[in-house]
Amino acid sequence: MAGRKPWGMGMRPELRRWSARILQWILVFVLLGWALRGIPLADIGRVLGRLRVSQLIGLLALDLLILWSFSWRWWAVLRAQGHPVPSRFLALYRLAAFAVSYLTPGTQFGGEPLQIYLLSRRHSLPASTAIASVLLDKTLELIGNFTFLVIGIQVVLHLGLIPTTARTALVSLSVGLFLLPVLYLWLSCRGVGPATWLLRRFHVAARRWPGYRRLAEAVAGGEEQVGALCRGRSLWLVAAVGLTLVSWLAVLLGAWVAMRFIGISVSPTQAVGVLTAARLAFLLPVPGGLGALEASQVLAVSALGFSRADGVGLGLLIRARDLLFAGLGLWLGVVLAPGKRAGRKPAGPSDAA
Repeated sequence: MAGRKPWGMGMRPELRRWSARILQWILVFVLLGWALRGIPLADIGRVLGRLRVSQLIGLLALDLLILWSFSWRWWAVLRAQGHPVPSRFLALYRLAAFAVSYLTPGTQFGGEPLQIYLLSRRHSLPASTAIASVLLDKTLELIGNFTFLVIGIQVVLHLGLIPTTARTALVSLSVGLFLLPVLYLWLSCRGVGPATWLLRRFHVAARRWPGYRRLAEAVAGGEEQVGALCRGRSLWLVAAVGLTLVSWLAVLLGAWVAMRFIGISVSPTQAVGVLTAARLAFLLPVPGGLGALEASQVLAVSALGFSRADGVGLGLLIRARDLLFAGLGLWLGVVLAPGKRAGRKPAGPSDAA
């Protein structure tokens, strides 16, 4: 019917938000219901019961090492800026930011403002410098994440873990996601600040809110520093990319070991496929990939010939680890945010990543 508004366009903003939340939780329950259907709790208990205490301790130690490795790229970026912040502090800040990102829809963004705040407050860094370091660190992280997705989706399709009818959509999605941070980095290195350009388009906000103007100025200064780093400290960026590769190899090792410990014996290639399914699940707009993670692991593991209970057990193991780290991150956010400034001290042997 002509003149009819699309669904949702005539709703009040509050009603639209509530409708989106209701649909979000409906999706969660549908995915959880599908993942758990027909699986006795005793079977899931037997899968998790295969873990020995020594293996749990080993997994936790490996996960902590992986968590620490995530801060090495950020450390390299800050070293390139002339700020040798010890990686042990950066690991704590990233863990606090992870809690924010994990508990909000999607896992790619959410905790970055907290990283900027903790870095600038506790180490007396200018806001523009902290923004530049987080912008570059996050851009390289996204490039690494989506590069893995591009490769992993090819592995998933080769292994037949998902229908071939989804090939075009998944490949297009992964390549599109990969190109976004690459384009951002390319523009930034050429001296074009995409975020600065976008923020300057909102003239009304800049006139009404002084805080918005300060934010736009800090982001502009940050993107200028990113461009200068690309042009003048490229070797440090190469090091940051190399550290991203190390982190991803550690993540893959951790996933393979976890699967072996609960009786899912797979090859490294198959482990890439299962891990890719988990990463795709986290792209859905639900907190922590709730429901999507469990369903993805059931789908991937059962396609490799293991039981659905094995898939649920693996999903619950991943969920328990992430909830543990999210809880620890929330505690760190509360403890660190109002704390005293850590100050800036000269680099020493203990500052090495």
